[in-house]
Amino acid sequence: MQIRTLRDLINTVDPAWPLVQEWIRNARNHVEVLPAQRERSEATLVYLQVTTRSPLGAVALETGGMFIDHGWLRILGSGHQRMQGTLQTWNSPEHMPAEDRLNDALLIAHDVVGGFYALNGGAFAGTLGNVFYFAPDTLR
Repeated sequence: MQIRTLRDLINTVDPAWPLVQEWIRNARNHVEVLPAQRERSEATLVYLQVTTRSPLGAVALETGGMFIDHGWLRILGSGHQRMQGTLQTWNSPEHMPAEDRLNDALLIAHDVVGGFYALNGGAFAGTLGNVFYFAPDTLR
């Protein structure tokens, strides 16, 4: 697989960030967008190898993460001092031991009760690209 450059990943024609901002404006629960550090967000985007045409790429580039409902749900971004981890640290072999890493899925969020949200890349029986939830009370 050829690694795409930052220039290849930033979509200026049809970026998803305006769509994500619309979702935030229309959310029923409070959403706090944590600011991103540009250098770190660009590195996260290159690590993920997704374009900013996708909501995931837009969140990685434009946010340090997001708190939904005053932190009940924490959507991972490129990192912020108030956020525990990033899209990169929760998913990369350099930061996560192999036995703790989720293969063929991408951890994208976690909640205050210990639940985790993962974007399916083939790890789960179900549609690729759908988000799956790990419930700590049932361990399923």
